[in-house]
Amino acid sequence: MASRTTSWAYRPSLDGLRMLAMYLIILFHTQVPWIQGSFIAVNLFFVLSGYLVTNVVLTEMERTGRLDLGRFYARRVRRLLPAALVAIVGISLVFLLVAPVVRRLGLVGDAQGSLLYVANWRFIAQANDYFAPNVDKSPFLHFWTLSIEEQFYVVFPLLILLLARSSRRGVMVAGLAVVTVASIGAQVYWATADPIHAYYGTDARLYQLSAGALMAVALRTWPVRLPRVGARAVAVGGMALFAVLCFSAVAMSQSNRGFLGTAACLMIVAGLMLDEDQPLAKALSLRPVVYLGQISYSTYLWHWPAILVMGMFLDVGPVTMAALAAVIATGLAAASAELLEQPVRSAKRLNRFRWRVSAVGVACSVLAAVLVVPTVLEREQPPAVASGTGGAAVGKLAAAHSDPLPKDVDWDRVDRDRGTEQTCQVDDLDRCVLHEGSGAHVLLVGDSHARMMTAMFEQLAKKHDFTLSTNIVSGCPWQENLRNTQSSPKRQERCDEARTGWYDTVLPRLDPDLVVVATLPRDHGKWHQRLENRDGSDLGLERSLLRATRDTLDKIEKVADRTLMVQSVATPRSFVPNDCLTSAKDPDDCVVPLTTTNRPSDAYYLAVAADVDAAYTVDLNPAFCPAGPLCSPVVDGMVVWRDNQHLTASFVAHQRAKVWRLIQQTGVLDALDGL
Repeated sequence: MASRTTSWAYRPSLDGLRMLAMYLIILFHTQVPWIQGSFIAVNLFFVLSGYLVTNVVLTEMERTGRLDLGRFYARRVRRLLPAALVAIVGISLVFLLVAPVVRRLGLVGDAQGSLLYVANWRFIAQANDYFAPNVDKSPFLHFWTLSIEEQFYVVFPLLILLLARSSRRGVMVAGLAVVTVASIGAQVYWATADPIHAYYGTDARLYQLSAGALMAVALRTWPVRLPRVGARAVAVGGMALFAVLCFSAVAMSQSNRGFLGTAACLMIVAGLMLDEDQPLAKALSLRPVVYLGQISYSTYLWHWPAILVMGMFLDVGPVTMAALAAVIATGLAAASAELLEQPVRSAKRLNRFRWRVSAVGVACSVLAAVLVVPTVLEREQPPAVASGTGGAAVGKLAAAHSDPLPKDVDWDRVDRDRGTEQTCQVDDLDRCVLHEGSGAHVLLVGDSHARMMTAMFEQLAKKHDFTLSTNIVSGCPWQENLRNTQSSPKRQERCDEARTGWYDTVLPRLDPDLVVVATLPRDHGKWHQRLENRDGSDLGLERSLLRATRDTLDKIEKVADRTLMVQSVATPRSFVPNDCLTSAKDPDDCVVPLTTTNRPSDAYYLAVAADVDAAYTVDLNPAFCPAGPLCSPVVDGMVVWRDNQHLTASFVAHQRAKVWRLIQQTGVLDALDGL
């Protein structure tokens, strides 16, 4: 029996495809390792959008002989804008509660770009790397896809009207084919010139939308007749190709995966349209599947910020995170559909106000971008939501277990277990070198927190045969423009010598491949008065830290291939574990709770890493607190803490294998020769 496309009525199986695409994207964003090619699910969204909007436009033109632009734009606004507006404002409010102001300041432009549907171009300008591991991504990052779609919706009907001036449908096919080929050319060009542009750019992504539109016009112009077995083979073959491309094991470039993914999507949609009675179509048309597809737009709006927020407070695996994100985002989407989207879309009264609906919608977005978002995100207040425990006594209540305290501990030796402090100048570069190997050159820069890691890095250098140099001065932040006035005058002078101009003169002479920076967090409380800018500027603590971090990274980036910023090492601060160990009968009484409160310094590092391709961050707390969230004061017979702000250098070195694995997981060592 032959099958042909005769009806352009609603097909529930296409909503089922939306559902499939949505949850594949969640798997990608939660970094489920075996399916990291599933970012091509975005292609499925794009192809479906191009295909469906083209059928809407052509159906109206065939029925009425014209296209009512006011009605078209009003329907798009009513469909997309209310949910997006509420989501963006809601996300801003959530991050007001959980993120420090410095991190939020960088999000203002992201939210504004999302409201105005130019987010993709903003992220191109910021050069965010969508694939970089352990990068703190903006909660508005996913709006890049919606921006491309909205830009397409604005221009596409005008293009159709222009092409429709010719009575021959072949002209429309040719016009869309030209657009598709031009966009493919842009993708090929940008893939080598600027991969970020290739991923986010409208010009480089348009082919996926126009390909869907082209298929819709082609099927209407030249009705296809296929045996049912042929239609089913096309759909199933496309689905099989799509599934293969989703798996990480299939190695290929982003562009090639995109091209093949788009072809697979076209095959799936065409096969379903040519035979709606096939098993695949019936499976995708199941009521729960269709419902999830119908609310997939709002699910998409909420899933990414949900992942980011949960990541701040939960330490769970990718699959668990994906499940939690799916449940939360779907629940919010269902509420949005019921309470907001459906009432707005079904309000018959609004049908009379076509252009005015569009104008009001755009005005609301502009007002939110200009007034609401900056007011919320720029508000000077610390995070209101924090998790974690408050004192050592919690360890006993939680039945935490610590190793027995060794007998005859030399506490004086523990106090002196600080690591090596060493720096150098142009005329004595050898003083910086702790170990000379035949592989890459690693430079460790920082203060006492970097110092307590020197023994560990030296042992790693010997094992992995890389050269290790240091520029370490206790009490001296690694950022060039920051001065710690709490230090003694002599210490401040030494810090000035180790930082001022050092990155311009000595760093190029050392010529490291990787620079690792670590410092005690000086981001709140007393540091508002004790941390100054060397240039005399008074920007406030948070802005000073962010600016100094960015400026110093810029200098490092000119010399080194990569920079790795070590996030805040969790310390007890409120009590001294060793004082507790010398008096307590049970080491369990001295367990240290590992707080999960967001540290501003970490937010600065993560925010900067999102803007700088060669900058990475690493959280070493899982290595130093293996029994987290409660940290034992004694591990493998070793005293963990030197004081309430530092680990012992010996314990840090003892954990070197775990630290090395955490560093490897960041990806910072990839493509570095000799590591």
